[in-house]
Amino acid sequence: MYSIVKAPSEILRTPVGPADLPAAKLAKIIAEMKATLIAQKDPEGVGLSANQVGLPYLLFLARFDTKPNSPIHVFINPEIVSHSEELQEENEDKSPLEGCLSLPKYYGFVKRWKTVELRYQDENCKLKTENFRGFPAVVIQHEMDHLEGKIFVERILEQSGKLYKVAGKNKKGKDTWEEVEI
Repeated sequence: MYSIVKAPSEILRTPVGPADLPAAKLAKIIAEMKATLIAQKDPEGVGLSANQVGLPYLLFLARFDTKPNSPIHVFINPEIVSHSEELQEENEDKSPLEGCLSLPKYYGFVKRWKTVELRYQDENCKLKTENFRGFPAVVIQHEMDHLEGKIFVERILEQSGKLYKVAGKNKKGKDTWEEVEI
């Protein structure tokens, strides 16, 4: 299992290159990344890019919920080939605040395209093109940002949005938030 690289590590700010690796090495990296993603509990992660574990490859994993046994999708050498012009609006489809395993306890809303079309290789290196919408589209875009050397806080700044930090827990055990100046 890998350790999660935390901001402000330079690898999180550096665009990565193709994951043109021997099959056995790629399979080992994917297995270790899956174990790392599954192990994340506070918060539970829904995505993990290679550079978040210190690897400079165009590779990320995603699961579109955190229920036990949720499938983990593998995206090798991904490329967004098209997207909607329409952006998701805050609270639309109950879209959650984005967070990041590399910047724990910080969250914010990022306006993302409603749909994306992604070309990638799956875990068996089969080339696929697939459309994603709603929450899966948000996860895809968040991870693609990582591969380009951006973290979600930069998007919040570009969009003049708000950033929040978990301040503690209330009596019911739910997170309480405070706005952070950025």
